[in-house]
Amino acid sequence: MPENKTCFVIMPFGEKTDMGGQQIDFDDVYEFLIKPPLETMKVNVIRCDKIPSAGSLHREMLRHILHDDLAVVDITTLNPNVFYELGVRHTLRRSGTLLLRRKGTKNPFNIQGMRAFEYDLDMRSVAEAHKTLLRALEFSLASNESDSLVYDSLPGLQVSLPAS
Repeated sequence: MPENKTCFVIMPFGEKTDMGGQQIDFDDVYEFLIKPPLETMKVNVIRCDKIPSAGSLHREMLRHILHDDLAVVDITTLNPNVFYELGVRHTLRRSGTLLLRRKGTKNPFNIQGMRAFEYDLDMRSVAEAHKTLLRALEFSLASNESDSLVYDSLPGLQVSLPAS
């Protein structure tokens, strides 16, 4: 795989309570579940709270949503910020977006038909999730198949930006 592939991770930060009332440390989900398969693929991984530059965080976030080859989106807590960023990604990119959720989380109505890869919080499940995520990420990079509800619903849609 060519070097310099990038992945923007869209997810909650820190400890949050999921819809079933379980506490989840999303920093651990990021460090131990999401990052390892991407690093195995030599993909540069960035999360919004880890962006090192000064200036507008939102501008940098939107640039990553647009330009990064992959986006991994954790929908476990049904967080409005996560869904906003997912909607922007689906509008700007036809492919390269993977949804994750903790086992037992249901996809909300607007994305019910979309595949979301499940994980659980025990170590055996994390090892299996690594394998599943790695296969899905490799497929996504090798394929130009749409995973965007926007592009699937609006065939022929083209988004172009002026040169900057």
